[in-house]
Parts: sequence; structure tokens; C-alpha cells
Amino acid sequence: GSGAVLAGPAAVAALKRLLLPTATVLTPNMPEAGALLGVAAPTSVEEMRAAAAAMLDLGPQAVLLKGGRLPAPEAEAAEGGAAEAAEGRAAVGMVDVYADAEHGVVELRYRRVATNNTHGAGCTLAAAVAAELAKQVHSGTGPLQPLEAVRAARAYVAEVFAASAGGKVGTGLRGPLNHARALWRGGSDGAVHDEL
Repeated sequence: GSGAVLAGPAAVAALKRLLLPTATVLTPNMPEAGALLGVAAPTSVEEMRAAAAAMLDLGPQAVLLKGGRLPAPEAEAAEGGAAEAAEGRAAVGMVDVYADAEHGVVELRYRRVATNNTHGAGCTLAAAVAAELAKQVHSGTGPLQPLEAVRAARAYVAEVFAASAGGKVGTGLRGPLNHARALWRGGSDGAVHDEL
């Protein structure tokens, strides 16, 4: 989240050469996508769509380009091609872009939640995707379905954002997401359920 560069060119090259070809789902944010592709970070849904498709060439089975940094008016105005899938047209404010060989490029739209408690959102989404993929492996029901894992992870993150909206944790500008939402009454008063 801070925008700080955490890896130099040699590390990015090694990541692209050694790790990305083994990845099931690559989950970059917009600045990370630009760094991986050696271009400026995407600033529109159309640029996100192109970047997600281009990142497939780096070797992962699927790409989920997280669009939380995209301004709401851009996310709301984008329409996408008629022949390509776009989900949740009625939900506005946020868009992530998913790409894989089976489904092509898919816009995943959802409602933006008004909250300052966003610290860890991208990592939470990536971890939730990994957990959903692990659940698929454990179920033994067949080949992995990354898009279904992403949809389930998005549903979890939507719940966490909704639970985080009313609270204030810490003194910083951005508080953490409320993963313990089921344990808190009212989500913002800090009271814990009696059975704890």
C-alpha cells in the first residue's frame, strides 16, 4: 500500500523468470502491474484490461489485477466490450480485472465502501484467493477454478469492508480491516461477544 518500491530490477527479473511461471493466480495492484510489465501503472479500466492480458504472458495461469487505486468515476464510467464478460454492472465504484485463457478478460465490479479502514486490503484479497484455491484442492472435485476462487474471495473481502466501515482503530489515517467482524458487536464499539 504505501507505493514504496520494495524490489530492485534484479529481483523483479528473478520474480518474472522463476516465480510467475509457477503461479496459479497473480494478484498485483496497479503500480505492481506496471513494474512487472515495465510500463507506467494502468490508470483506466481499459489499461487494466490490457495489462491483465499482458501479464498472462509472464506465465501465471490467471491474473487478478486489483483496481482499488482506480478513481471511482473511472471505475463507474467504464463499459468494456460487448463480447467480453463484465459482472455486477449495477454495482459501481470499484473494478478488478481478471484474465485467464478460459474466460478471457473479465471485469469484476462491486460497490465501493466508504471507510478509511483499508490497510491490508490487497493482501487480504490475495490471501483469500489462495485460501479458496486450497479449499478447492482439499475438496478433490477436479481441476482448479481460479475465477470461482476469486469470486469467493471477493465476497469475503466485501464482508470485511462492510464490517470495517464504522470503526476506528489506531491513530493513523488508514486503519486495518476488521477480520474479527463476527466477534464484535456493532462493528465499531469494540465490545466482544459474551461467549468470548
